[in-house]
Amino acid sequence: MNRPVALLPRAPKPDLGSRLVAAAVACLLFMLDAAVVIADVAPARAKDPVYGWVLYNYHQGEALKALTLLEVARERGGIRGHGAYPELVEGGLMLSYGMPREARDLFTRLLEETKATDTQPDINESSAGERGADSGVTLAPGIRSQAWFYLGKVFYLEGDYPQAHENFQKVDALVLEESNSELYAEWLYLRARLAMLSDSDNSSYASSHESPRENPSMNASGKTLVEYLRAQLKHSGLWAHYLSYNLAMAEVTAGDVEKAQQSLRKLISGMEGETPTNHRNSEYRALLDKSRLSLARLYLRETRFNDALRLLGAMPLDSVFSDTALYDYAVAAAEQGQLQRALDALEALSQRTLFLSWREQVPYARGYVLEQLNQPRKALNAFAQASEHYESRGRELIATRQSLTEESLMARLSFLRNNDDIATDAYGRLRVMPSDFGISDVLATEPFQQALSELNELYQMRALLIRREGQLGTFETMLETRRVQRERRSREARFELEQQKAEEWVEQQTSFRAEIEAALAAEDVGFFMTTKQKELKARLDRVAATLAQLRDGSLGNGNSAEHQRDKYARMKAYFDWTLANDYGVNRWAAQKQLRELNAEMQQFESQRAAIEALMSGDEKHDELAGRLIRKGEDIQSLKAQVQEAIAQARSILMERLDKALEQQGRELRRYLVASRHAQARLADQLFRAGQNAEAANE
Repeated sequence: MNRPVALLPRAPKPDLGSRLVAAAVACLLFMLDAAVVIADVAPARAKDPVYGWVLYNYHQGEALKALTLLEVARERGGIRGHGAYPELVEGGLMLSYGMPREARDLFTRLLEETKATDTQPDINESSAGERGADSGVTLAPGIRSQAWFYLGKVFYLEGDYPQAHENFQKVDALVLEESNSELYAEWLYLRARLAMLSDSDNSSYASSHESPRENPSMNASGKTLVEYLRAQLKHSGLWAHYLSYNLAMAEVTAGDVEKAQQSLRKLISGMEGETPTNHRNSEYRALLDKSRLSLARLYLRETRFNDALRLLGAMPLDSVFSDTALYDYAVAAAEQGQLQRALDALEALSQRTLFLSWREQVPYARGYVLEQLNQPRKALNAFAQASEHYESRGRELIATRQSLTEESLMARLSFLRNNDDIATDAYGRLRVMPSDFGISDVLATEPFQQALSELNELYQMRALLIRREGQLGTFETMLETRRVQRERRSREARFELEQQKAEEWVEQQTSFRAEIEAALAAEDVGFFMTTKQKELKARLDRVAATLAQLRDGSLGNGNSAEHQRDKYARMKAYFDWTLANDYGVNRWAAQKQLRELNAEMQQFESQRAAIEALMSGDEKHDELAGRLIRKGEDIQSLKAQVQEAIAQARSILMERLDKALEQQGRELRRYLVASRHAQARLADQLFRAGQNAEAANE
């Protein structure tokens, strides 16, 4: 008897795949709620714009973008004003993006930091929120217990049972029960499953560290850990029923079929007398139908066909297990001798549109039942139809395997889309239905779903890299435009410089400096005269020239030439004295102007040199161009890696589908051989019966 797969939350293989996403979503949601509800001073809005963008992308389902923003923010100094809550968000994003070990390490570190903070004597509840706003994070006891529970659940789903038990043991049972009764029931259930998965019910790692406060009477009562936890789950609804079913399956595995039947009968009786809540009704009914089916199969093993028929006949036709129940009903009816009822069940099953690989036995079983009904001609026809069906299906499988490509596979799948992206369910699996139900069994397997999801993620990453490559091409166009504009401006600037005749200015400045330096060396007073003094000297020179032309004697009006010459001499003497007196001031003014001219010329030369340097080359442009080249090389490298990963994922996907189709082909060949043998046997019987009838007539 197989254990349930579709209903019971039991541990998967070490290959995690998308099963961890359920824990990821729950863990992330409760962490975010903690940031808003529990923290004393949690911000009402994002204090850091980057954090707002991260949350926006998270709610849009863009885990890769949100993780990228967090990494960029970390490189630029981190997100301010939100403490460790961005790290909690990052942990949830890691889980949802298929990075369980990294997320596990991050959550463990944060919870350990919280534990270390609690041990500090100077920390109280009122200061916890303040500290959590800027450093670290402090979670309330209820949220902390939930955190340890979710972390333990991640280990449980990963198959690391000792680590799962260790984290479950850090949960405060009383606090968890008070804060979230549903999680408390699931915690009890998972601990019971851990005990069942050990060598005995009294597991060395599951029962040796029980808390006396949690179970003070366990040793005195002599109960095993599983029995104790089952008693704790007695009134917890669906989780208790899950545990009861798994215990019954464990009894089947141990060979105690009678006890397993009693357990299943008790479970069915208890569930039939309950009224489930609306949001758990479908899950409740599915577990009830699975329990009935399992008990009926135990009855079939013990040839209790009437009991099996009674159970199978009570199952609804719209159940998820109705097809299996119909086939088992046909088997029980045939073994009981009620061949017509068996044939009716097979006829109903053959009319179902949904195809599953195990139903390939239905055409052969139909012929078998007709043969048992002593209808050899109908049975021969049924076996002939079965042979044709198996031959046709075999050819289809061969053609499918020969033409198996990714395109042909995707053509057989119908994806549900959300805008332009493929929608996913709560477990991170792609929401897809088979257009060809022949691959429904393969599509339902966890490895195939994981490979399909990984291939979709790789295609998204490749599309992202292509977009980034296009953006780099846009930047290259922008740089080329900038280069052309710069060359144009350089030509204009060079023309302006030529029009300014800078060389002549330099020559004049050099000439001025040389003349002033020569005048200083010679102490040339006349060189440093002011404009007014130069005008006065010119007037005196003109008077001297006029006096030189006059003859001695009277000039009229009581003046004489001698008198004018004496007056000029006195004016000339006064002028010379003024020049001598103002020499220092005039010299200093000339030197000041020279210094200002030198400073202006130096600034002019430096600006001219800077302009020449800018025109000769552009370091910023070269730096940007170099960065674009490096980024382009990085993108090409990443594209090559992604393409290689896509090829590997595609190969894994095709290999798994090919193996499944090969297995179906082997099953078809078995049924084909059996149908042909039965067809030959019946044909021979009818031939012999015909010969005997002819002989009797003769």
